Amino acid sequence: MFKTKTTLLCFLLVAVIFMDPSSSTATDNYIYAICSPAKFSPASSYETNLNSLLSSFFSSTVLRRYENFTVPNGSGMKQERGVTVYGLFQCRGDLDPTSCSTCVSSAVAQVRTLCSYSYSGYLQMDSCIVRYDNVSFFGVEDKTLNLKKCGQVIGFDDQYALTRVNDVISSLGSGGGAYRTGGNGDIQGVAQCTEDLSPSQCQDCLSDAIERLRSDCGMAQGGYVYLSKCYARFSVGGSHAQGKKDNKDDKSVQKTLAIIIGIVTLIILLVVFLAFIGKQCRKLQDDKCCK
Repeated sequence: MFKTKTTLLCFLLVAVIFMDPSSSTATDNYIYAICSPAKFSPASSYETNLNSLLSSFFSSTVLRRYENFTVPNGSGMKQERGVTVYGLFQCRGDLDPTSCSTCVSSAVAQVRTLCSYSYSGYLQMDSCIVRYDNVSFFGVEDKTLNLKKCGQVIGFDDQYALTRVNDVISSLGSGGGAYRTGGNGDIQGVAQCTEDLSPSQCQDCLSDAIERLRSDCGMAQGGYVYLSKCYARFSVGGSHAQGKKDNKDDKSVQKTLAIIIGIVTLIILLVVFLAFIGKQCRKLQDDKCCK
């Protein structure tokens, strides 16, 4: 009887484990990274300050979606070139504190690896960024194109889809603030600038990104334009660009597999349970016969 109960418990644990098909969220998706070729020495003062900076990101995500830091930051302290570290993190405007913290934590871990011993590092995730440098970049507008990608072409025959894409991109341009969204049916768009920029700088950067998105990806099923201080992107059916479809298909396969495993597990549990009941019934009948 103990063995049967143990078997039931094992199958139940297997069912619970496999019913969660995904181990990561969309906020953890890596987009790109930029690292300086110049390197600092291990165990240097710069490394100590950088570690302090990156550690400060974790505690701050609980309170806000954006923050910048300068380390060291003592009152009246002279900032020494080559030792002082400037950095910021920023999450997408709709993220809750938990999702923001998860994204920033993942970004910090990856930038440590990808930009190991680099004086400057910039890592863009789907829903957050982390950046650091030995030269201050706060409040400096920079419209350098870091990454651009367009999805599959929609085609001239689908004017309805083309019109909706244009409407979504236009809504991003006409919006206000550092974080903007737009949507029309299954077409969704988002644009954001880093909050160290002034409102006018933010508007200028976003206007550039959105115009590039319109001119280069306006006839595509999705696309994104990432500049150094802002980005604009849109998706049709949840795909910002062609490559994202594979991720969506993978999740569908995982969900289907989880359902199949769940059904098979339930059948096995039912068989084991019925076998257990049958065994108990036979035991009761044998006991009656013996009396």
